[in-house]
Amino acid sequence: MSSHTIQSLLRQTIDIFREAGIENARGEAEILFSEKLNIPRLELYVSPDVRISPGAQRKLCEFIERRTLREPLQYILGRAHFMDLSLEVGPGVLIPRPETELLAEYVIKHAPPDAEMCDIGTGSGAIALAVAFERPDVMVTGVELSGEAIKYARKNLRRYKLSNAKIIQGDLFSRLKGKRFDVITANLPYVTEEEYCCLDDEVRCHEPISALVGGDDGLDVVRRLVAQSPDYLKDESFMILELGVDHGDEVCAICRATKYFSDVKILKDLTGRNRFVVAR
Repeated sequence: MSSHTIQSLLRQTIDIFREAGIENARGEAEILFSEKLNIPRLELYVSPDVRISPGAQRKLCEFIERRTLREPLQYILGRAHFMDLSLEVGPGVLIPRPETELLAEYVIKHAPPDAEMCDIGTGSGAIALAVAFERPDVMVTGVELSGEAIKYARKNLRRYKLSNAKIIQGDLFSRLKGKRFDVITANLPYVTEEEYCCLDDEVRCHEPISALVGGDDGLDVVRRLVAQSPDYLKDESFMILELGVDHGDEVCAICRATKYFSDVKILKDLTGRNRFVVAR
């Protein structure tokens, strides 16, 4: 293997990613090189004659091949950014999405002082830990059913040493009998069986199906959560759910049918699509 300069291999990688159909080919190549060579992204172009050691080049080529096979960049890097956190992720846990940050931001802004919050289906811990990090007064419980996913949530909690957060394994509220919360959050599986077949290979072939698919209409787990939630909410509390863009009206109806929630509304994401339901 002939030795490359950083810039020459970076240029080749950008071309390879473009040919593989990776949308942000330059950005992803720069992130990969910056992270794996421990060089600030802006400095990748500063010294055109700097060569990569054979060992580092071999490892980079392995990562490049994995990405061209459409393994998610976050799995290759071993982490994903969510708000101000860098969370460990990998096979078996859903990669946090940027739109979910809006849910966390809503809770950070609207949770009452000294609130108790429960995040159902916490995955990597993104929502739970982001709220706990920004609101030290809020006591957060993250609940995750998957044994694989909860390993990442617990690692991320240990990394940030948040004394106001804990992670437990369970199915919805099964481990929380007798508890009531000021806030319940959830980003549950909401992809339909039909939609799943049409997802990008990057998602369908790598991320856990259990974190994506919610039955024929995508709402199997959501219905269970909404039905159980009144037993776990305090007075003057609220629940916020992330959903598929076509689910807003139906989930509002499901919430109203409990006769428990007096105020149910849809919130949009940054692209103007219906994305969240808030039920008070």
